Amino acid sequence: MFSEKSKRQRAYEDVDDAESTEDLLEHSEKDASNRSLRRNNSSGKTQWIVISLLLFATSILSASIGLFVGRTWLLNLDRLSIRHTSQYSPIVHDGTVAYDWIRFNGSLLRSNTFREDAGPAVDAAWKSLGADFRAVRIPADLAEKSGLASDQVKVKQEYGGGYPAHVEGLHHLHCLNLLRKSLAWNFDYYQKQGLGPFSNDGTILKHHVTHCLDILRQQLMCTVDVGVLGQVWYEPPGKPLQAFVDFNTRHKCRNFENIRDWAEVHQLPEHPPKDFLEEPKEGDRIWHTVP
Repeated sequence: MFSEKSKRQRAYEDVDDAESTEDLLEHSEKDASNRSLRRNNSSGKTQWIVISLLLFATSILSASIGLFVGRTWLLNLDRLSIRHTSQYSPIVHDGTVAYDWIRFNGSLLRSNTFREDAGPAVDAAWKSLGADFRAVRIPADLAEKSGLASDQVKVKQEYGGGYPAHVEGLHHLHCLNLLRKSLAWNFDYYQKQGLGPFSNDGTILKHHVTHCLDILRQQLMCTVDVGVLGQVWYEPPGKPLQAFVDFNTRHKCRNFENIRDWAEVHQLPEHPPKDFLEEPKEGDRIWHTVP
């Protein structure tokens, strides 16, 4: 009897052990599953944090690069503009050109020194602009880029080499100054002096003046100003109200003083040696008429 009861007891006990084992396995699996879910959740959160940090860092980096590029672009805008719109020259190479806003003095009736009748004061004013500066030296390695041909006039190597050349903008001022001197109310004064262009006979002087006139025409057409001239209301004493053109307009101008100073510093000697220039080589073009 005891043996049979013991067997039954052991059978029940065995059954209980099996159920307990199953329960343990079930709980173990649930715990493992929960741990896996927690790990997955934790891993997912970590990934989102990493992605968020990467996106934030990328945004900061992109903004920094954008600011740097934008600042650099703005700083180089003057140089980009001059290179895009003008013939290259050492003035551009040296970074001399800058831009600034200037309001023109376009008054019709209020004069200034540059508009005065012929005399020492107005001559000094125009001379101060560099209208009579001598040629400058263009280094040989910048000549072709500056639009100079290899067979154009050169300075001997023993005197520094390079090419003699005039800054075109200052030549334009020379031409404008000659037109001023040739005005009807100024002409006699300068003809009596007999200096510069006025030392030539009438025919050559006429060619010189009309050359200057046409050079300025071409320059003004080449760089035609697309600004507009508005009108203001003007009421002269004792006369009706009328519209009058306002010539005092704002312009984005190259810094003239910088260019003038560069040209002054780079002038060739006032009294060069007789053998200052290099003789033309075989094959160099020699003109037989004035170009």
